[in-house]
Amino acid sequence: MFLGRLLGWMLLLIAVFTASAEAVAALSTGEYTSIATSDILTIITGLTPQPTDTLASQILLWPAWASIGLCGTLLIFLFRPKKYKSLFPLKSERL
Repeated sequence: MFLGRLLGWMLLLIAVFTASAEAVAALSTGEYTSIATSDILTIITGLTPQPTDTLASQILLWPAWASIGLCGTLLIFLFRPKKYKSLFPLKSERL
C-alpha cells in the first residue's frame, strides 16, 4: 500500500516538473511543442515505439505530463488507505 502511494506521488511530481518544463520552453521560444509520452519512453528505453491504431499508441501521443499525471493519480487512488466497515460490529461497538 505504502509503496504504491509513494510511486503515485513520485509520478505526480514528475508530471508537475514535466508540465513546468514545457511551460518554460513555450514561453522562452514562443512556440508550443509538447513533450510526447513516446519521447519519454524513447529516452528511457532507447527504443522507438511503432505507431499502430491501438489505445496504447494514442496514449503515447499525449503530452508526457498528462499521461504520467494520470498514472500517478490512479496509483494514489488505488492504493489509498481504506476504512473497512464490517457487517458485524464488535462487542465494544454495540454498547
